[in-house]
Amino acid sequence: MNRHPLISLLLLRFCLHRRLNAISRIDFFIKMKGCNQLIPNYLTRYYVAGENPFTSLNDLPLEDANAIKMMASDKYGWGGFYAQYDYLIHRREIEKWIYSELSKKGGHPQDDIPIYMFLGDCNGGFDKFGSDTTCLIIPIDALDLSSISFVWPDSMYEMLVNDKGELTGEGRRTNTPKVFMYHELIEVVERVNEFNSIKNRQVPFPASIEAQVWNRDMLESWYKTQIQ
Repeated sequence: MNRHPLISLLLLRFCLHRRLNAISRIDFFIKMKGCNQLIPNYLTRYYVAGENPFTSLNDLPLEDANAIKMMASDKYGWGGFYAQYDYLIHRREIEKWIYSELSKKGGHPQDDIPIYMFLGDCNGGFDKFGSDTTCLIIPIDALDLSSISFVWPDSMYEMLVNDKGELTGEGRRTNTPKVFMYHELIEVVERVNEFNSIKNRQVPFPASIEAQVWNRDMLESWYKTQIQ
């Protein structure tokens, strides 16, 4: 089945992947001081096998990008907010927000448009695209962390808390997600685990930690070392 090269971003946004054997990844976890949770020490990039893994739908002019997005929405039955015409407009606004927040924290984004990944695996991914969906596992220590931002559970979504600061199991859309750097992930991992342990939560999917990598030259340089 032939797909447009940028459909890989669409697959990524819906966490499509084939899970790898967890045993083979045991060396990709670390413990941060003051945190009892294991922190994944790698990023996962999901994409269609045979395509460039470091492309973004937002590389295209808005009209062209929307045409591809709508084609995919119709073909795969993706509805809701994703299928709306202004989805990519919001996406671009959010990317500007995350870029600004990362910069305020002392980060050094090199590109205007990020490549989306996940810290560790994407929890609760889908398998509807079959065997042509693959992934890259990129160790954190191979990357410049100043060019990577993190949000949870998604850059367009936030989980709600009550007056006591406790997670309610509910969520809502946002264009201003809270942005973290890697050294701040103790708080995030604890919150993700807290949310995923809530019984009868209204959000039907488990939370993941999304990463935005703002340096494609770095990614491409690493990738070349893996295919030589």
